[in-house]
Amino acid sequence: MFSTSNGTDPFAARTDFSLRDITGRWVSSEGAPAVRIFRNEVRRNGGFWLELTYNNPQAVYSRPVKDVFGLRYFDLYGRVGIAYNAERDVLLLSVFGEYVRAEEE
Repeated sequence: MFSTSNGTDPFAARTDFSLRDITGRWVSSEGAPAVRIFRNEVRRNGGFWLELTYNNPQAVYSRPVKDVFGLRYFDLYGRVGIAYNAERDVLLLSVFGEYVRAEEE
């Protein structure tokens, strides 16, 4: 998982960020699945959701983003931590690696 207090974090990714800052589409240069983070107001209690899209458009997984004691994560066959570097505008998922914002078309 990520820590906000240790000095060993090479990406300076923070876990104390607003989920509104990371909404949108994200792509990985390492070939990991594409990510879309959005506010889901249709479901009960709303909240933010993360959607993973694999190369096959039929393989789309939507999971709620959870916040426990300031650590944000989603469950996908285990806990996947979420961190964000606002200076570089880079999203970091603990299992999948770095993501940058997708180009708006």
